[in-house]
Amino acid sequence: MINQSELYNKIQDQFISIWENCPEHFPATGKRFSYLEKRIWESKFDRFIKFVQNEASFEQPNKLEILRKTQIFFKEALSYSSDQLELIFSDEMLDATKDFIHKAWLFDPNLGNTEIFQALRNVWIMLGLQSFFGKEIKITPSLLAYSLLYPYTDNLIDDASINKEEKINFCQRFALRLEGESVKSESGTEQQIYDLVEMIESEFDRENYPEVYHSLLAIHDAQTQSLALVSDKPMLSEEETFKICINKGASSVIADGYLVLGNLDEKQLHFLYEYGAFLQILDDLQDARQDYLDGVMTCFSRKLPYGNLDKLICKTYFLGKTFQQSVSNLYPDEISFQGLIKKSFALLFLVSIFENQEDFSDDFILKIEKHAPFRFSFLHKRKTDLETFRDLMLQKIDEYRLSRCNA
Repeated sequence: MINQSELYNKIQDQFISIWENCPEHFPATGKRFSYLEKRIWESKFDRFIKFVQNEASFEQPNKLEILRKTQIFFKEALSYSSDQLELIFSDEMLDATKDFIHKAWLFDPNLGNTEIFQALRNVWIMLGLQSFFGKEIKITPSLLAYSLLYPYTDNLIDDASINKEEKINFCQRFALRLEGESVKSESGTEQQIYDLVEMIESEFDRENYPEVYHSLLAIHDAQTQSLALVSDKPMLSEEETFKICINKGASSVIADGYLVLGNLDEKQLHFLYEYGAFLQILDDLQDARQDYLDGVMTCFSRKLPYGNLDKLICKTYFLGKTFQQSVSNLYPDEISFQGLIKKSFALLFLVSIFENQEDFSDDFILKIEKHAPFRFSFLHKRKTDLETFRDLMLQKIDEYRLSRCNA
């Protein structure tokens, strides 16, 4: 059994050191798209959107055909390989997603679509880890419970109607419950949170899997520490802020790993730490403006009153390149997964910039747009068209709600 705490601190120090040494200049390499190439990609995008909108206009859209066309679009327009598409759209992944939604409604019929979407992000990460580590792709009790835990706890901690003292008291009670103590809940939501912990206990015995619960305490501690980021102005140093932010992401994905595998070796812990930390950085980048408005001082949002984010996003790019190389070194045979991470992170990176252009200089936007397969002006005009996908997903979720009620 590895000493998780010592190894975690070692990996954390390495990650912070890499971040601190990442260049702040605009990357000199990378594929550029000509005007003609952009128009070709945009034409494919328009045909795809037109098809989806046409299907959505019917009372009973052909969802299998929409899925097939989506796969073709990902392959032909976004250049995903067949192996990468199999990781995303396999029957096992789709069936498990449906099963999660169904079981989430069973657990709490009052869950809203927003909470389902919030939970699904973690579901897909855990399903991806099951596939990556050669496990059966399915919704386990702990996968269901953990994916629902953090919509509940995040929403409770983020609830502006609950004062900071009450939030801290809840965090203390929740920590005791994660340690295996019997705790009396103070609300219906809190009781649901403890019921989810019991669901994890039904799968992982505390005596045989102590690291599972250490990892759950670690993400809880990281969430509690993140309360220090809520302020009208930066109160922490940049290094303290960065450490709090990456710990939240890293500890979350490490907990995913423990709940998938039960135990982790050193290589797995290293990969999961970097994966979670980098995902959190991308999240904080995308949410920088909203975080600033909400008084959450991440390493990105705290910079907004003093200038643009050009240098920070360049550091983020180079950090991503380092992470991709780390995955290649740790798992050299997982070529499809490496490619999927590279492509997915590149798209998230571009989306973050497109959706937050006010946070970057005009010169930076002009430079980055040359590396995007679509013109930003085109994407801006088509932005509302993408709501069709959301509407179809909401319709599908409502169908599961009805099927559950009629079962």
